[in-house]
Amino acid sequence: MREKYLLELGGENTDLGKHEALELFKFKKYSPELEKDYGKIIVISTSKTIEKSIIRRLSMTKRISNIIFTSNKNNIDLILNDLKKIDIGNKSFAIRQISQNALNSVKTAVLIGEKISNKNKTELNNPEITVLFYQSSKFFISLCHNDWDTGYKRCLKHHISHRPYFSPISIHPRIARAMVNLSNCNEKEPLMDPFCGTGGILIEAADMGLDITGIDLKEKMVEYSKGNLKHYGFKGNLINSDFEEITNRNFSSIVCDPPYGIASTTGGEDIEDLMKRSLDIFQKKLSKGQRLVIAVSNPEIVKHQNLKLLHKFEWYIHKSLTRNILVLERN
Repeated sequence: MREKYLLELGGENTDLGKHEALELFKFKKYSPELEKDYGKIIVISTSKTIEKSIIRRLSMTKRISNIIFTSNKNNIDLILNDLKKIDIGNKSFAIRQISQNALNSVKTAVLIGEKISNKNKTELNNPEITVLFYQSSKFFISLCHNDWDTGYKRCLKHHISHRPYFSPISIHPRIARAMVNLSNCNEKEPLMDPFCGTGGILIEAADMGLDITGIDLKEKMVEYSKGNLKHYGFKGNLINSDFEEITNRNFSSIVCDPPYGIASTTGGEDIEDLMKRSLDIFQKKLSKGQRLVIAVSNPEIVKHQNLKLLHKFEWYIHKSLTRNILVLERN
């Protein structure tokens, strides 16, 4: 019997959030299937229970909960007539509604509470279990454990405002973390960022337990990355070199946010020439099935016959800048 989960996505980019979860669960062999897509709310089924360490990796999912009851009925009294009881062991609980709709939230919460043993303690501030209910085309009840923290809030501790060294063009921590998750890299496996800058991608990868290597043409950026990693208690291999140094290294995936122009540390090389040279080197070093996840302002310059485009996501920054997140695989 398959497990079902309700994922509440952040509103920044629901398409990226949906695929981050699906790709990560697929890579981790949970055989995920998207059952319902309500925009910011999605329902996914998996072949087994999702481990807490995998939940922790998610960057675009605000909360994930295990669905224990569904109904196609509209009347709450009729819906809950079909629910016998909710067994949460001896844990404390609170009942919450996910988003507002036509339901009477107070009445619904009371009726759901009657399905829980009176031996269980109600704890509104810090419950061990949060019992959630949500209605769209179907009615759902799901359980969220208090230790099921995703990376949605956690990665904001790594925001540039909290780092000792930063660049104004540094990639947002949630984007960086999602990119790492889309790269199909396991814990303790080597991940390579050949344009590491101040280390935003490396920080998220290290936080998830990956073995990280960063390369940057500018010595100052390498020192900044070292300082930022040290600030968070992370370790990594940092190299001051052209990205061609990648040919001397072993890795499971490449995740990077290349410079956008001469002012952004290309070393005077035209950005299109830089991308052509880098893609040629990357595809030679990547093995079949390994991934390159890259953030660029112009996706048209990221093309190579040996790299298959799997996904493209647009992330609007401001009126003059949109980042395109491209997921490519060596064919």
